[in-house]
Amino acid sequence: MNRFRKVCVSSLLLLVLLASVAVATETKPEPAKAEPSPAAVEEKAPVADPETVLATVGSAEIKQKDVTAIIGRLDPQRAAMYDNEMGRRAILEELVNMELFSLLGAELAVEKDPKFIETMNEVRKDVTRQFAVEAIMKDVAVTDEEIAAYYEKNKENFKVPETVRASHILVADEDEMKKVRADLDAGMSFEDAARKHSSCPSKEQGGDLGYFSKEQMVPEFGNAAYAMKVGDISAEPVKTQFGLHLIKLVDKKEASVRPLDEVRAQLTESLLNEKKA
Repeated sequence: MNRFRKVCVSSLLLLVLLASVAVATETKPEPAKAEPSPAAVEEKAPVADPETVLATVGSAEIKQKDVTAIIGRLDPQRAAMYDNEMGRRAILEELVNMELFSLLGAELAVEKDPKFIETMNEVRKDVTRQFAVEAIMKDVAVTDEEIAAYYEKNKENFKVPETVRASHILVADEDEMKKVRADLDAGMSFEDAARKHSSCPSKEQGGDLGYFSKEQMVPEFGNAAYAMKVGDISAEPVKTQFGLHLIKLVDKKEASVRPLDEVRAQLTESLLNEKKA
């Protein structure tokens, strides 16, 4: 334990020394000099040497590149928080602590502890199994012929139902609908009438609901929309639980099957997972 304490003290002194050097470097007065040129102002500070030793704990050296590696494993937001002088110093301190605990573990001979041995054996087994699986699976592949055959056999899974695109104007009652009709008869566009009268949030898009299948809408609305021709406006308002709808059919897409190239990546991953299972 005495040797461990000595190492702790030495390491802490080294950290204090590093901090002192940093402060001294920051506060050291510089002789007056001429105004720098624009080129000199834009020049960036040199990047620290990755092999620079920041601390020594026992025989282990902690280098600049070790701190950088830790930052590189963080998510972008956390990396930005630590990629500065204060953040790097905090990471360095953690790395020093880790090395100190490694030294303590060696001094306490934890490797001889039965629980330690049991744990390490389990870890070794897990890692061995993982490497064995990876060795077996590394040559597993899916051919283009297998992908095509699966696609042809399962085309039902890639069917896209018929969809329509419609706009609507939703109002609460007949009196409101009469006002809508009056504006349309006077030449107002359907989109402008939707913005003026509709109580549906789609009014911000001129009543546009985008593409949808019949099943995505309440039955009354879906049946009415699917019975219309592109460009038509419903002759009578359609009543649903939400109110009265005046519907305009904008476009219609026939049912189709997604092409193989569109689903190839999805099929490749699925078939690979099946083979590896």
